[in-house]
Amino acid sequence: MKRLLSIGLAMACLALPTSVFADDYKAIKSESQFKELVIGKKLWLKNNHFTAKANGKVVGNFNGNRMKGSWVWRDGYWCRTLTTHSQNTDCQKWETNGSDFRVSREKGSGTSFIYTLKK
Repeated sequence: MKRLLSIGLAMACLALPTSVFADDYKAIKSESQFKELVIGKKLWLKNNHFTAKANGKVVGNFNGNRMKGSWVWRDGYWCRTLTTHSQNTDCQKWETNGSDFRVSREKGSGTSFIYTLKK
């Protein structure tokens, strides 16, 4: 019975439109696109937030710690260097679905997470 249920579920999933499984995120490929979509906006990850500023600075609050640093666009990646709490540099792949941002650390090969804009 369990096997029949599994087969039925698999067939039902195959019958769904492909848009249900589609990945709606598109890569942010240029600095100008990044600036247009991200600069000056407060981005949230759970209770944490940060803002990338037009002057190349990054400010925010993560896990109760003040966050400061700088950013540059390099070879298709957003590279930020933090000067507070974790004090590291990471170049990240950014993608958007129009309202949220999927960010993947280590030039897209590391951990991914979703930033949202709270309204």
